[in-house]
Amino acid sequence: MPPLVFAAEIVLVLALSAAAAALVLGAPVRTQRGRGRAVARQSIERQRDLALSLGLALRTWLLLRLLCAGVGLAAGVATSIPTLVVGGAALGLFGLPWLLAGRAAKRRMDMERALAGTVVEVRDLMQQSNLSLDRALREAARGPVPELRDVLAPLAGDEPVADGLVEVAHRARSPLVDLVVSALLIARTHNPRALVMVIDEVLWPLLQVSVGVQEENHATVAQQRAAALVIGVIMAVLFLAVMRVPSMQAFYGSAAGQGVLLAVFAMYLGLVWVIGQVARPLRWARWDLESIRRETEALIA
Repeated sequence: MPPLVFAAEIVLVLALSAAAAALVLGAPVRTQRGRGRAVARQSIERQRDLALSLGLALRTWLLLRLLCAGVGLAAGVATSIPTLVVGGAALGLFGLPWLLAGRAAKRRMDMERALAGTVVEVRDLMQQSNLSLDRALREAARGPVPELRDVLAPLAGDEPVADGLVEVAHRARSPLVDLVVSALLIARTHNPRALVMVIDEVLWPLLQVSVGVQEENHATVAQQRAAALVIGVIMAVLFLAVMRVPSMQAFYGSAAGQGVLLAVFAMYLGLVWVIGQVARPLRWARWDLESIRRETEALIA
């Protein structure tokens, strides 16, 4: 028996033994269907975040992606090269979120910057107008800036303030908004007047720093995206120039030419990935606001 086959058999036996031990010890085993559902749910949530950041409904955003995929597919069909047919459809489907991610991040930053001003407004209403926290929140929500008009709409209605705050965080889909909403929910169970000091000494400086970090992240990612886009445009222009030569067009229509195109696409995607790893933006954690709401409501009751 060859040594490589023997080593592979040992690895297989060890893997099967580890799986059997996991079953005996009661380790949770996720089925393929369960993993698929989890991946699909995470993908839908990411698309919903991006769509809402662009000011679009999820269905509109998905239809727009399908439309771009159709345009890319039609452009690929016009070349009669199978690799470009598949590549054009994939570019239209996956390239659009990549291109618009910067605009979505910019809109989210504008909303978070406006939120910092709203927090100060709530503080002033409590401190100067002697309003309660709930009343100050409703007053601030009735005349918001355009960036927060849709986000603060639940607080302007008649639903309970706690439910409205959770809905605000759900609409904003921003970790910084989660932080502010968590602080407001907790403040409702304590002395609301202490919130004025917390805003001045903790929340307002923290929001300023956080928004500044977000702006630096946005600038870094924008530079990376611009560099990758310029490289892609240069490669596309060179390819179009080459395709005007009949002999080169015939070559790219052959099996060898298909392999060259696949290699070029793989190299470009690898370059985009490397550029994205040079200075990765910070990942922010999200809060379980529904649990916080239930616990704070229990304390109030």
